[in-house]
Amino acid sequence: MKKYILTLTMLTNLVFGEYYSDRFLVYIDNSQIDFMLNNSSSTNNKQLNQKLDQYEALNIHQWLHNARPTDRDGDIYLNRYYVVQFPSSRNDLESLVKSFSELDCITTAETMTINRPTYIPNDSRWNSQYGLHLIEADLAYDLWDIEGGDLPGSMEDGEIVVAVPDDAMDWDHPDLIENIWQNLGEDADGDGTVLEGQGNNWGFDPQDQNGIDDDGDGYVDNFIGWNFTNDGDENDPIYSSNSLSHGTLVAGCVSSMTDNSIGVASVGWSVKLMAFRCSDNGQYIEYGYNGILAAAQMGANVINCSWGGFGGGNQSVINTAYNTYGCIVVAASGNGGDDGNTNFDFFSPSGLSNVMSVTATGPNDNFGCWATGGETVDLAAPGENIWTTSLGGGYSMADGTSFSSPITAGAVALVWSRFPSLTNAQVEERILTNTDYFSDMDGQCQGVSLEGMLGTGRLNIYKALSAGVFPSLSINEVNYLNDTDQDGVFNPGETVKIKLVIANEEGWADAENVIATITTDDDRIFFTDSVITFSNGIPSGGSSFTLVDHFLAYAFEDAQLGDIPCVVEIQAGIEEPYYETEFEIDVSLSLNQYGFPVDDVMIKSSPIITDLDENSLKEIFYGADDGKVYGYMIAGIPQAGFPFEADDKIRSSIATADVDGDGENELIFGSYDNKLYIVGSDGEEELAYWQPGVIIGAPALADLDGDGDLEVIFTTQNGNFGDIFAIHHDGEDVQGFPADIDEKMLVGPAVGDLEDDGIIDIVIVTWDDHIYALDSEGNIKSGFPVLSTNRFNSPASLADLDGNGTLEIIAGNDSGLLHILHHDGTEMTTFDVGDDIRGGISVSDIDNDGSYELLFSGYDDMIHVLNPINGQELEGWPIDMNSNSLSGPVTADLDNDGDLEIIGAIKSGTVHVFHHDGSYFNGFPANVSGTIESTPAIGDLDSDGNYELIFGTTQGLQVFDIKTDKGDMISWKMHRGNIFRNGTFGLSLLSVNSDKTTLPEKFLVSSNYPNPFNPSTKVDIQTISQSNLNVSVFDAKGRLVNTLMNKNKAPGFYSLKWDGRNLNGRYVPTGVYFIQVKSGENIDTQKVALIK
Repeated sequence: MKKYILTLTMLTNLVFGEYYSDRFLVYIDNSQIDFMLNNSSSTNNKQLNQKLDQYEALNIHQWLHNARPTDRDGDIYLNRYYVVQFPSSRNDLESLVKSFSELDCITTAETMTINRPTYIPNDSRWNSQYGLHLIEADLAYDLWDIEGGDLPGSMEDGEIVVAVPDDAMDWDHPDLIENIWQNLGEDADGDGTVLEGQGNNWGFDPQDQNGIDDDGDGYVDNFIGWNFTNDGDENDPIYSSNSLSHGTLVAGCVSSMTDNSIGVASVGWSVKLMAFRCSDNGQYIEYGYNGILAAAQMGANVINCSWGGFGGGNQSVINTAYNTYGCIVVAASGNGGDDGNTNFDFFSPSGLSNVMSVTATGPNDNFGCWATGGETVDLAAPGENIWTTSLGGGYSMADGTSFSSPITAGAVALVWSRFPSLTNAQVEERILTNTDYFSDMDGQCQGVSLEGMLGTGRLNIYKALSAGVFPSLSINEVNYLNDTDQDGVFNPGETVKIKLVIANEEGWADAENVIATITTDDDRIFFTDSVITFSNGIPSGGSSFTLVDHFLAYAFEDAQLGDIPCVVEIQAGIEEPYYETEFEIDVSLSLNQYGFPVDDVMIKSSPIITDLDENSLKEIFYGADDGKVYGYMIAGIPQAGFPFEADDKIRSSIATADVDGDGENELIFGSYDNKLYIVGSDGEEELAYWQPGVIIGAPALADLDGDGDLEVIFTTQNGNFGDIFAIHHDGEDVQGFPADIDEKMLVGPAVGDLEDDGIIDIVIVTWDDHIYALDSEGNIKSGFPVLSTNRFNSPASLADLDGNGTLEIIAGNDSGLLHILHHDGTEMTTFDVGDDIRGGISVSDIDNDGSYELLFSGYDDMIHVLNPINGQELEGWPIDMNSNSLSGPVTADLDNDGDLEIIGAIKSGTVHVFHHDGSYFNGFPANVSGTIESTPAIGDLDSDGNYELIFGTTQGLQVFDIKTDKGDMISWKMHRGNIFRNGTFGLSLLSVNSDKTTLPEKFLVSSNYPNPFNPSTKVDIQTISQSNLNVSVFDAKGRLVNTLMNKNKAPGFYSLKWDGRNLNGRYVPTGVYFIQVKSGENIDTQKVALIK
């Protein structure tokens, strides 16, 4: 005879589980035909009695005293299980189990799992049953003609009964009583009921209490269930003091009365409840398996077990209920470990075969990492914040898989009531193959993957009922057609056709006569045609769209960009009851350039727009945190040869020019891999200059040594120290460099001719609170460094703010202090905004008065426009953007009205575009995906005469297509002001040997500033061809006063000053003068006024 000490599940129990230490279970071998108990402490088997005496057993008793001789699982007869019990806990229980298992009369001996209720009490109230909506019970109810008296859970013939073996049940609860199963086999007086009473006072019909097993099921007067304890009447499952609440909480989840104007609803609606008391005092469920067996014997269809223990369990009892009686057993998967976290240990009875194991999800359809998971889990159901019935006719909220399980059991019963001819296996399959996926199924808890550990998905009762009866339609795609500019993007001011692609899930019925209707409460758009009729059916597993029919929508011109919530109602069917469902979709109102955004890349450098390969089509380039430089053409087409791959992330904004004089442009940038790269237009590396520090700031390009070639100037960070480098295009250091600043630098340099002496200077800011100016040989200039009050995370900018021909230095620190210094380091003025200035300071003439304003933002949430001469912000400024900004503002005339617009952004992903007066540009503010941690760029990517706004975000590249004609005004259109990234506004000395990359799109002469003037005024010029540049001053009679320039010049940007002198160096009198600019065939004249 083969002997078994423990099955694998029992061994697991010994190692991991919680089991009784004063008892264990034995199976009397089938060869012991006449085995019987003599009394509570001895049997008719001498060998067994000797063991009982040897170990001082208290008693031996039958485990399942309600087991019949016919209750069997193969050759395992349930009535042959006995419990050996001791007076107190035994530390040697494992050795006792082994010792008893060696007896010839015993086949197996095993520990007994302690089964506990699986819920966490919670006294707070909750007034919405999210779980029923989540499992689509409300849609499931519509499958019945409720108003016509056809109630969910009811049947023409018979009834579906869910047994609740638990601690006890307050079965006369006003929200349960009508759904309590009544055993009419015990209706002795034949009046059709075994209960009588009203309100909260119910009892058994005295005429039926005859002490006879009228229906012959082995239980006397079992009117509604049974009580397996020695407390109270054995046929009454209520606890005598009515203080055990778990079973009542569970019962309400299965089948509280629904649509009765009180309390709570349930998924089971009207399915019947069979009640069992299986606990002496509520601490343990001692008689849980007795309850399972009795429920099966009494005719229950579904048995819910909201209890269990880690390890153990009895497969034979489950198999008997499932195979012999045809029941479905549903059980809680468990509430995780003692530490409150999810575990994956074996839990019974849920882990046993032929049991539907249910774990718990939360209100957000999430897995909270507290419930038990594992490969034995079959599905999930709501198990947090579950509103249900409680003792004394009340209601309360509870958490635990104890409530996921009965919700599922009620759903199983509802399905079986709808399809009564199905077998138990078929009903289970219908439930398990029609669940909903939820995202945490691919997640993890405490670092352990949940894949395959949460079953087939979250319960969906509507799908389980409807599969194969109705279609299951969903919206696969939303397409925009025939918009005004034909780019497939729905813009403000456009009318667009919206078409849907509707899919029908595999395994559901074909959809006929499908009609979709769209509505919205959003006043940014309205629908002139809101109905689509699908002329063809949609087969199961297929999808369809209409060739002709569509929704027609119009967006108002001033509509703010963003997603517009709409509801699409879909109806199918040729007769009632129709299939009806609805979906919330977002109609996207966008300015996205066709082919953009580019997703799934983290960008923290500022993009650049340029014609790198000189094919007359511009491209966008940017560095990303994946260590690559990407290039994109119009329509989001990748640039040939790109991406280029460095060895670490790139946050250094790319500069571009022909730095080696070969007639082809290059990209210049740094990386966290300590290298400065020069990359050709074909994406090939031309230089990788290594030094010991990371390069975060943008490199600047300038002709430092006057040789006609551009040098590369950049800062580094090496721990708390740094250097300023200047190199030639071949990697050779410029004389005097690197300059050891010995301070940390996270931003790039500004480069310009501070003193207007024809020699280029370098300005840097550091984390040691300093502003430095260096000459072209790396020497710190007199008057520097200037000590500030905090570190700098924003690079300096240079501009001639006071019109004296020399450059001012503008720098803002992390205390919000804006410094404006003269070229020699002396203070011109300061401006304090109280919090970090970030992203950079831009320079533009916002109010068209001929003088520059400074634009900046940061951690004070404001975007500022400051007049540096009077120290005041322009009227209407600053403007609160409601969050921190890491971007420097950029400017351009977006609508060709002669005024500059201002573009700013906040880190959280909102783009703000303002007119010069602070009013919003149409469509803005607008949100993008990801955070914005760099300055945008402006340019005409597609050569259509309007600008694109280009943003890098932590989720990709965003390109907005501004739909208005652009204006050609000198402005600050990108990080550091220009493609050289030099941070200097409007000077010509930086564009020596200009190439097509720097070629302005149009000949342009700015208004002079200031105007009127005294003692000097300045004019900015942009030329478009290699030609003679002549700038002359004439008086009101047309007589030549002075010639400011008369030289052959390359195309580029120039800034010239007139100090009010004539050709002889003498000052001219007050009056009106004209500055005439000639470049090739282009001529422009500006009127100026000199006032003394």
